[in-house]
Amino acid sequence: MSFSGALSPAERLSLSLDGLARAVAGRIVSRVMSAVMILLVWRRVKRVEREILGLLARLAAGRLRVVAMPRSGGGGGGARSADVRLPRGFAWLLPLVPCDAACFAGQIRTVLAEPEMVELLRVSPQARRVLRPLCRMLGIEGAVIGDVPVAGASVAGGSVGEVAPVARVRPKPAPVDLGRVPLPRGVLAAARRQGFGRR
Repeated sequence: MSFSGALSPAERLSLSLDGLARAVAGRIVSRVMSAVMILLVWRRVKRVEREILGLLARLAAGRLRVVAMPRSGGGGGGARSADVRLPRGFAWLLPLVPCDAACFAGQIRTVLAEPEMVELLRVSPQARRVLRPLCRMLGIEGAVIGDVPVAGASVAGGSVGEVAPVARVRPKPAPVDLGRVPLPRGVLAAARRQGFGRR
């Protein structure tokens, strides 16, 4: 029996992202991924969930303004050392969390094709920016969120300057706040033992 018709796209996206975060956290037992990497993936997935659900709520309320996102500068303010950065290769998470990551990627790809999500992606460069790293790690093609692979191409509802090619995008790292998002037991302690979050 399928419950997909009874849930809104926002609810289905939230369930998929929450399931993905928990599947990643479960890798702490198998030691396939370090606690630091698990923490970083968890924080990224939960941040995507929080920001996209907020944008969807604003869209539904008619309060979403179309604002072109500025290109991030090359300055190094707030940059972290390379050992705490997530990989940037396409679909890099799939072999580390086999089956689960591919399953949730399929669910997320399906939700992104829903009219409500298509409209959000059409009018909101911010939504595309937020989803871009998530899609890259799960092997979801940039075209699904309206990205264009070559410079000079246009995107429906926006100008070329609003969307950068996927290969060049480097989201600004968020400040490290280990207490902001609740984590499964053991992940935070293991990450702290490895020195994550220390100055």
